Parts: sequence; structure tokens; C-alpha cells
Amino acid sequence: MEADNRGSPTFLRLKGQPLLYAVTACCSVSFLLFGYDLGFMGGLTTNVEFLETFDNPNSQLLGFLVSSYEVGAMFGALAQFAVGDYFGGRKPNNVIGISTLIIGAVIQTSSFSQGQFIAGRLIAGFGLGIVTTVIPIWLAECTVPKSRGRMMAMQLSTMILGLIIANWLDYGMAEHHSGSIQWRLPCAFQIVFALLVLIFIPWLPESPRYLASVGKHEAAEHSLAALRGGFPDDPEISFEFKEIQYAIAVESEDVGGWSDVFHDNGISGFTRVAIAFSANFFQQMSGVNVMSSLGPYVFQNSIGMSAHNAMLVSGGLQVWYFLSSLFPWYAVDRFGRRKLFMAGSIGMFSCMTLSAIFVGIDKKGTGYAAAAVLYLFHTFFTLGWQSNMWIYPSELLPLKLRLRGGALSVVSQWMFTFVVVEITPVMIDNIGYKSYIVFAIFNLCTLPLVYFCYPETTRQPLEVIDLLFGDKEDGTRPTIFEVVRNSKNKEFVKRIDEQLKENARLRDENENILDESKAEIQHVEKDPTEQA
Repeated sequence: MEADNRGSPTFLRLKGQPLLYAVTACCSVSFLLFGYDLGFMGGLTTNVEFLETFDNPNSQLLGFLVSSYEVGAMFGALAQFAVGDYFGGRKPNNVIGISTLIIGAVIQTSSFSQGQFIAGRLIAGFGLGIVTTVIPIWLAECTVPKSRGRMMAMQLSTMILGLIIANWLDYGMAEHHSGSIQWRLPCAFQIVFALLVLIFIPWLPESPRYLASVGKHEAAEHSLAALRGGFPDDPEISFEFKEIQYAIAVESEDVGGWSDVFHDNGISGFTRVAIAFSANFFQQMSGVNVMSSLGPYVFQNSIGMSAHNAMLVSGGLQVWYFLSSLFPWYAVDRFGRRKLFMAGSIGMFSCMTLSAIFVGIDKKGTGYAAAAVLYLFHTFFTLGWQSNMWIYPSELLPLKLRLRGGALSVVSQWMFTFVVVEITPVMIDNIGYKSYIVFAIFNLCTLPLVYFCYPETTRQPLEVIDLLFGDKEDGTRPTIFEVVRNSKNKEFVKRIDEQLKENARLRDENENILDESKAEIQHVEKDPTEQA
């Protein structure tokens, strides 16, 4: 903890919005690793040196060499569910994840057998599963409501930058180098980004909401003051902290424990975890990671391009993907999560349907038309299901269940990333153009689910979202359909916000009265001794 020349708390001599950008930058490099690790294996699936090193695996084994990473990530997220709350905060968990990823990267780089390479993929994936669980929560708990989505959109653009670096590094190494360095250098290069995170994360603030939840109130106030660019006793900062304390007090009364991720005791814990789980599920079943992890394979084996052209078109796709990801910077906090989810799903359904038609016709011209449609698919994905999905579980889940519930939602992410990456080569080999129909159907299915079951969370304090799930005036708990309806009602949300402020004020006043009463009692009890 530092302070500027006026005594205001700082980290790295930064406070307020610059400090929020620093936290976002650290989170972004972590997610760059996410994109890089998904992307660099795509180029290796058609690399002759890599395939010969591992005895030219068939499509099923090749799929597992890629998707074993997702298996490791799924278990990393499960580890966060089981023990993540015992490692002292968002930052320490991220350090553990990044360190584990580095170990896995070293094992992959030095591999000479399928077993060793798979072990390295599993270990590195385990580390990334931890990182992708913790990072969105840390960012959501540090940012302000009006820019929360934009900060996540910036982070996800950096993830795509990782895909670009991976694809073009694969291409450059295949074109200009010979021997196993063609694939070993891409395996090792991820360590550079991991070390950057390890260097900077100790100097950044811990989540003030996490600190408050474990009773470290002074540290929480300092962290919040630094993130908001003021002093702990500034009225706005002090009041935000009181709101956080009030929400924690409500949860301590209504939420029984971590097992509420499986029950609707308390503030609809299971319902909220199920929605977060489904968001991750449908994001993966949209088909986006078919192209992220297996782009060159798809362009070569499904669309019929040469290996060289497949690498070029796949690299170009990632550049287009990055440019498309800039649109959500503007849109994500302006149009709302629900509208963007549904608009993205409609666009992705249309693109997958057209891809099935073009690939099914099976002519050279229609193959390139299918490639163009897959480019457009990524525009709709970034607008609807990229930044939106990664911030949504952290906004939706209550503080006490945020890490465990977020871990389960990330389990869904990695479980179905594994499924998609594992089955895609087999699907392409066996059912061809119908593969795209499968993904089109999943995109269509998201529309009624989002419309009826996904509450709006845009630009709302996390504590207000908690109260949307709270008991009604008659003591009954609202159904998810009522919560969704209320979340769209601006007047209702405004009343909830006012209720939060009033309850936080009353709680603070009552605590002050109680503290004064305790002081008077202690004084009365002490007087006889003094007189003696």
C-alpha cells in the first residue's frame, strides 16, 4: 500500500481510473494467455514436424492432444470450487494458476512422447482453469458499474490478440524454420506472458469486496479508496463501502454456506449458478472454439483449402476477430446484456446455417463463401457472447458464492470446450456440412432461455443485483421469471437501489448507536473501580 503526497491510497503510484486500467491490463495479459493457449495448437494440427514427433496421430488422438488442455482447465476450475476460498484472495489464486501454467508449458516444450505432451497440456490447462475462474471476479469486484462491461471487453480483445500472436507465430515458424523448433518455440512463448503477470500482480490492489467479506475492513477501505481515486472517509467512497457491508450482512443471514450453490436457500443460489453455468455452456456450443482451436484444420479439411492457404485464412480470421471485438467496447454497457446475447445468437445461427449450405454445395466458390460467413460469425460472437458472457456470472452471483459458483460456471466453459474440440475433427470427417447445423441449432436454442431466464445486470451495482433476488414484501422469494421482469423495469431497479442506500444508512446508524451504548456500559462498569 502506498500513498500520494496528499495521503490518498495508491498502488504503483496510481489511483482511480488509471489504477482500474492497470488492474484491467494485468487481467488482460492473463486472458491473452487464454487466447494464446487456445490458438497455438490450431497451427500445430497441420504442422508436419509436430505430427511426425508424435507418430502422426489419427483425428481422434489429434483432437485429444488439443482438447486435453480443456480437461486440465476443467479440473483447475473444480479445484477453485473445492479450495479456492482458502488461499487468501483473488490475487494469490491467480499467482497459483499462472505458476502452474508455466510448469505445464515447460513440460510441453520439452516433450518427445505423446504421454509427456498430454501431461504438459493437462497441467498447463489446470493452471488456466484457476486463472479463468478468478480473473473475471477480481475485475468485476474492482470496477465501477458504468464501465464494468467495457473493462471486460478490453480484456477479451486482448484474449483475441493472444490468438493472433499464436496463429501468426505458428505460420512464421512453419514457413521460415525447420526442425522441432517449429512447434517448440510456440509452446514455450506463452511463458513470457505468464511471467509478466507474476511480476505485476503483487503490486495491484486486492478486491475490496473480498477483503470486506473476510473482515479485513481497513484494507478493504484502502483498496476501495485507491480504486475510486479518493480517501476512505470521502462520502461517496464511505457510502459504497457501507453498501458492500450491508450486502455481506444480508448474505450472512440468508445464505447458509457454500452448499447453497446446489440449493435455493438464501438468495436463489442454485438458480443463479445454473444461469451462469448455462451461459458458459451455450457460449461454447455456439461453435466459436471450432475456429479458435482448430481453424487451419477446418479450413483445410472441411472447406478444402491447401495447408498454406488454411494457415493464412485462419490467421486472417483472428485479425478480423480482434477488430470485431472492438465494437463491444462501445456497445456492452449501452445496450444491455440481454439484447446483445439475443442479437448475437440470431447472427450466429444465421452464419452457421449459411456455412452448412455453402459447404454442402461443395464447390470452390461456395467454400470461400463459407469462409467469409465464418468471419462474419465472429463479429456476432464478439458482440453477443464474448465480453457479455465473461462478465455476466460475476455480476449475477452473490459475493459469498461468487468464487465457488463462478468456478462451476467455468467448469461448464472448459467441459464443453473439450467436447467441441474433441468431436469437431470426427464430425467433419463423418458428417461434413451437417456439423454446422448442430451448432446452428444450439445458437437458436439460446433465444428463449435468455429472454425468459437471464436478468439484466448492465450498469447496476453488484449489491443491487443481489437484492433483485431477495424476498418480496410478503416474505416469498421471487421466481426467476419475476426477477427477469423486475430487472428490466427501470423504476423497480431504481427503488431497489434507493432501498439499498437507505438500509445501508440505517445499518450504519444502528451500529453507531450500538457502539455508543457499549462504550457507556463499559464506562459505567469501570467507574466503581476508579472510585475504589
